[in-house]
Amino acid sequence: MAPLVATVALLIVVFVHTSLPRVTPRGPKRLIAHASLLLVGLGFGVVSAMLTGPAAPPWAVIACGMGIVHVPALCLLVIRRMKR
Repeated sequence: MAPLVATVALLIVVFVHTSLPRVTPRGPKRLIAHASLLLVGLGFGVVSAMLTGPAAPPWAVIACGMGIVHVPALCLLVIRRMKR
């Protein structure tokens, strides 16, 4: 079950980072958006992996943590797409 959830989480991450250039202007704002999402997601995933212990594979927990951090951005991108 962990690989399936991790795959869905990583698909969310990929979708957000490929859609972000359409809504973010070039330059430092785009770089900050990408970097902040990746760093916060990685930090959340690593801390979650340290807290779960042997309950799940650490790589799966890190991937899920990254996906969870990217869900709000996914929601905003989907809302923007629906408005068009």
